[in-house]
Amino acid sequence: MIINIDLLFKYLIIGILSGYLLIYGLRPIMPYPEFLVDLFDHYWILLILLFINYYLLIWDLNVGVLMGLSIIAFILDIVLLNN
Repeated sequence: MIINIDLLFKYLIIGILSGYLLIYGLRPIMPYPEFLVDLFDHYWILLILLFINYYLLIWDLNVGVLMGLSIIAFILDIVLLNN
């Protein structure tokens, strides 16, 4: 039995991003952990996330779409929490 590391890594990332979206991204009432709140102060991290999302879209479409949804939810939370 051969374990395909690439496939395992893709599904691990899909699971992490799905968990983030279900717990924090799609539930605005749930407070973010402290390390994510610190990211709201550094807008240059969003640029890095967009570059990472571009390469994830090239690597796998499902992972790229989930990362894109996570970035959109993160940006909307930044806009809503700063007002």
